[in-house]
Amino acid sequence: MRPICRGVLKTSPFFPVLVLILACAAPCMAAKPALHRDSRILMGTLFEVQVYDTNAVRAKGAMTAALDEMARVDRLLSNYNPASELSRMNEEAPKAPFRASDELFNFVTACRRFYDDTEGTFDPTVGALVRAWGFFSRQPGLPNAEQIAAAKLATGFDKVRLDPGEKTIRYTVAGLEMDPGGIGKGYAADRATEILKRLGIRAAMVNAGGSSINAIGHPPGQRAWRIAITNPANPAKTLAVVLLRDAALSTSGVSQQSLKSGAHTYSHIFDPRTGEPVENMCQVTVVTQNGTAAEALSKAAFILSREDLAGVLLRYPDSHVLRLEGACASNSVWVTPRSESVIRRSN
Repeated sequence: MRPICRGVLKTSPFFPVLVLILACAAPCMAAKPALHRDSRILMGTLFEVQVYDTNAVRAKGAMTAALDEMARVDRLLSNYNPASELSRMNEEAPKAPFRASDELFNFVTACRRFYDDTEGTFDPTVGALVRAWGFFSRQPGLPNAEQIAAAKLATGFDKVRLDPGEKTIRYTVAGLEMDPGGIGKGYAADRATEILKRLGIRAAMVNAGGSSINAIGHPPGQRAWRIAITNPANPAKTLAVVLLRDAALSTSGVSQQSLKSGAHTYSHIFDPRTGEPVENMCQVTVVTQNGTAAEALSKAAFILSREDLAGVLLRYPDSHVLRLEGACASNSVWVTPRSESVIRRSN
């Protein structure tokens, strides 16, 4: 009997939403690329790199380099580490213009572009709101009206001043806090993907915590990496399978982090325009060209109506969206038109 290669990334506490499905029924010949894996805890979750390659030494070196690069991004953007450059910016920028490194300045500039492109629905300056609701801790709680009002005053990208000539960043109000949580994993995955390509890897997947995934090429014998999107109310049920090839996806949902108060569940995703947690949306997945854009667009897809989202996606014509609308136990699944080749709905 000829052997069969199989690899499955099962649901776990680190991967609450996504399940990777791999199968190659072709004979596992010695000359065929083998699957190599490595992982590391970064940004408070599990990051994994999978590589198909015929050279085990090259694969191991590439995976280590990719994980090292994501660890470097974590040290740059962590708002939990007071020594990170982003933490120092949050501390100093309300007092005086903060002279940023080229990388941090470019990162914040990209965030500003996504803010403009998404009609203000992606806004990493919601840190004060996230903190007021306790989502930076393991025990979120309902803030009082005074705390919410103060957090709203310290939120908004319109209160950030960028000076491209001097590479400085200035906050115009005290208490404003840049929170990279909505985009940092995607950016780290993009950087790791660049490293893998530079080192000659032609088939790989970078999985940043289960919610942000980048794909290079495809597994042997397959058209694409197959990513199953599950219903958080019933993880055994698959909503759709995403065919991911030389692209990235990001999933945002209330199952990843939320606050329950009585019969009400508050999302950790805020509408920056109102300062309120988003209602009537369970989960969204966005597929687009890179992880940074996928993460930014997933916030817009979580917040906007279908009609308004269509307007945003005109700026990103190669993007695809899957939404589980309303309560997580509902069957209200919506997919952007003409996305059938990328997002395969389950029956």
